[in-house]
Amino acid sequence: MRIVKAIALLKERHNIKAHILFSGYHSGAIREATFKEVTDTAAKLQVHDQISYFGYVPDEDIAALYAEARALIMPTFFGATNIPPLEAWALGCPVLTSDIRGIRQQAGEASILVDPKSVEALAEGMRRLWTDDDLCKTLSAKGAERLNKFTFDDFRKRLSDVIAEAKSVVGTV
Repeated sequence: MRIVKAIALLKERHNIKAHILFSGYHSGAIREATFKEVTDTAAKLQVHDQISYFGYVPDEDIAALYAEARALIMPTFFGATNIPPLEAWALGCPVLTSDIRGIRQQAGEASILVDPKSVEALAEGMRRLWTDDDLCKTLSAKGAERLNKFTFDDFRKRLSDVIAEAKSVVGTV
């Protein structure tokens, strides 16, 4: 919903007509209600022509979507190891995601980080991506660098640290 409202703000304030592609299932009672609310809001805000709904995207088609996308826009309240930013970085796609604990550590400086509750912050981050080619190139390069830091040895060390911390907490109980 916030993405729809953000593209309406971009259109109204900056005359930017960004096109958004939503993917994923929208079947089941909660998803269907949310999908209807999003499409109704898009129509009300007169941005319905800027939105495409692809539904489920097979793995073999994901790379093409990232390759052609201006950016991945993923304002989420969940983290910290979300796969879409990793996919985007692997394919040279800039990322805008949430400035929340966990994701902040995953993304580092390789993404634009915004308050996921703020339509204005989301719109401003999207405006920057839409209008600044150098920023997009920089984020793509930083994303590739960031992705290279996620090695098996790094994972093993982090897992070892988590286990050691858990043991120290259990030992004090």
